[in-house]
Amino acid sequence: MTMAHDAVMSGHRGQKKTKDIIWREFWWPGFGPEVTRFCRSCDISQRTITKGRVPSVPLGKMLIIDTPFDRVAVDLVGPIFTPTERGSKHILTMTEYATRYPEAVPLKDIQTETVTEAIVNMFTRVGIPK
Repeated sequence: MTMAHDAVMSGHRGQKKTKDIIWREFWWPGFGPEVTRFCRSCDISQRTITKGRVPSVPLGKMLIIDTPFDRVAVDLVGPIFTPTERGSKHILTMTEYATRYPEAVPLKDIQTETVTEAIVNMFTRVGIPK
């Protein structure tokens, strides 16, 4: 299969051409599905075959936010592979859309109680967004 599909002179043929070449000399039970799996698992072929075009989607309208802390973005970053001296492995981030005010809180874990407590602490200082 290697010689028929990805040897230097074969050029990573597709499934059908690879099957045709092997079929001329060899056959075994489960021949077709095995060659198909081999061709689909080829790393170079996966990177070079043409993919279907993704249709473009029209852009939606986003409201202009002029009042600070009307809308915020909250995200978790991590795990960080070298924990801090206090043992924090994750970061809870919050960015406010109008002023781009960033806030980051180190977290030891991302259990529900830990994340909720950190968010409540953020909102008690800056207010609850709409």
